[in-house]
Amino acid sequence: MSGWHLRLREAPALRVDLRGITPAALAELPVGQVERLAVGHGNAMLPLAAFFDVEAGEAGVLHFEGDLGRFDRIGWQMDGGRIRVDGHAGHYAGGCMRAGELHIAGSAGLLAACEMAGGTLTVAGDVGDFAASTLPGNMDGMRGGTFVVHGNAGDRFGDRMRRGTALIHGGVGAFLASRMVAGTIAVGGRVGAHAGHGMRRGSVVFAGPEAAATAAIRTLPTFVANRAATPVFWALLARDLARHGGVFSGLPARRIERHLGDLSADGKGELIVVNP
Repeated sequence: MSGWHLRLREAPALRVDLRGITPAALAELPVGQVERLAVGHGNAMLPLAAFFDVEAGEAGVLHFEGDLGRFDRIGWQMDGGRIRVDGHAGHYAGGCMRAGELHIAGSAGLLAACEMAGGTLTVAGDVGDFAASTLPGNMDGMRGGTFVVHGNAGDRFGDRMRRGTALIHGGVGAFLASRMVAGTIAVGGRVGAHAGHGMRRGSVVFAGPEAAATAAIRTLPTFVANRAATPVFWALLARDLARHGGVFSGLPARRIERHLGDLSADGKGELIVVNP
């Protein structure tokens, strides 16, 4: 499988929709045809070469170079191969992704990993609101794969999440894991208000030492403390999270408190507070 290196010429005047520009779609095309691929720029369709210098690159890798903060849907419905973005990415990065690897060296916009079903998405910087959540009007959020954010995340992270693993090394905004159905979310930093609102099932791990976040979780009125011992479950989960390093690396040696809910939604989810 051939690879491509797309170097941004200059920031576009309007937002650009990069859906369909995936490693699999470009793999067997000659350079001239890649340059002529049409992408949305506002309400017009322009060739890819209007924005990028296109040249051959590492096999199996689609490499974007430059600040792509105005380029949306990078890795949209991606089903294999690797995409590397040396810069920021726009909205919907990794949306509906099914397989492969997407690595963003900067930050990503709104709805990153929305309805993601497989593969690995890594963002070195921050992500906006509604990451790992559902597309507007749909019922299911992230449904599989691994999503790692090394910076901070906005509000409604993991809204309606159904499956998969999402980690935030930094802090997160309000309504974390709202209406969550299943899956695992782990947070290393400060947590905003109303975590687990409407949560049905799933696990949210609060791994960081932020005292304010821990105090807020312990006083949530619709979650109750659970004293049942779960050594095997926690040993397996902690070991899986620890491989991502950072604040998660020491989890296997730490003790936890579990809080079950959201009882207002007849939920059976759990908020896991890791003790210092």
